[in-house]
Amino acid sequence: MDGHRQRSGRRRRRKTRADAQERSEVVLIAARRPNAPVSVAARGRIGIAASASPHRAANVGTQATAARTSVSPSRPAPEPRRSARIIELHAGNSDDVERERQRLIERLLASEGRVAISRAADEYRAAGFAFPVEQEVQLKLLEHLDEECARAAIVALEALLDKERPIKKPVFEQRLRRLEEYADEPATREAAASLRRAIRW
Repeated sequence: MDGHRQRSGRRRRRKTRADAQERSEVVLIAARRPNAPVSVAARGRIGIAASASPHRAANVGTQATAARTSVSPSRPAPEPRRSARIIELHAGNSDDVERERQRLIERLLASEGRVAISRAADEYRAAGFAFPVEQEVQLKLLEHLDEECARAAIVALEALLDKERPIKKPVFEQRLRRLEEYADEPATREAAASLRRAIRW
């Protein structure tokens, strides 16, 4: 009887140890970083539940980054700044222009006869110069073949005679009388007659 009890007690103790070993056996779950490389041996140990979620998160993050890269427009390259340059005008150029203007105006003043005066005036105007508002110059322009130029001279002379006395009064009256009698356009005849009456006073 004692022997039977001892054997049965040993069995119970053995059984209890085996149960305790089964209960105390630790279950290992391998975890890894989402982007860490996985070796072949580790793939076998990692369960589907433990590895599926990180892979999906990594894939979603990669897709979002690629989408942002494709959607975001590329910034245009900045335009180079333009530097301001100060250009100095050479005094020689302006002197040449003034000399040319003076030469042409002297030629106009020295011309005699309607044809010569008209030719000199046209050359002066073609060079890009404006006629000076002076009695001597405008008096010459009364002889121009173009009546529009002659009427402009009459307007300029009317403004001058409000401030100055007429020079070469006999020549003044002679040219205005010719326009008053022989001009083709009525506007020219009327303007010449009006200025001639103003000179008489």
